[in-house]
Amino acid sequence: MSQSVTVIACLRPEARISTPIPEIAKAVGVLCVIFVGLLLLMAIHGPASAQDIEDRPDQVSVSYIRQDLSDPIRARRLLVRVDRAALKACGAMDGLSIPTQELIIRSDCHHETFNRTVKAFHSPTLTHLADAIDLWVGPTTQEP
Repeated sequence: MSQSVTVIACLRPEARISTPIPEIAKAVGVLCVIFVGLLLLMAIHGPASAQDIEDRPDQVSVSYIRQDLSDPIRARRLLVRVDRAALKACGAMDGLSIPTQELIIRSDCHHETFNRTVKAFHSPTLTHLADAIDLWVGPTTQEP
């Protein structure tokens, strides 16, 4: 009889307690990898979006009347106001160091903002004066 009991014990499957812990750990690991990947993507794309927003100049209003667009003397004064507004839109303010002010004056932001603003007026007189007078260098042509 002892022999039959041994045979039965060998034929009986072992009772294993199956734990889902390794499967859960794998799933959590995969989720962590996905989450870290998403965070890296957000970190890469986040600064580019913020930089685009920072690169755009602020809006600054310039008041003018219709005569400012046709009278050359008034148009010159308007160009000075547009230049000051372009500087302000590109970050110029009181209290900046002279080297910083010079950087803003010579910046692409300043030049592009000034030129776009002059073109937005659709005034031949203003455009001609802006082309003839480089506000960063001085007059480029002889005026009559």
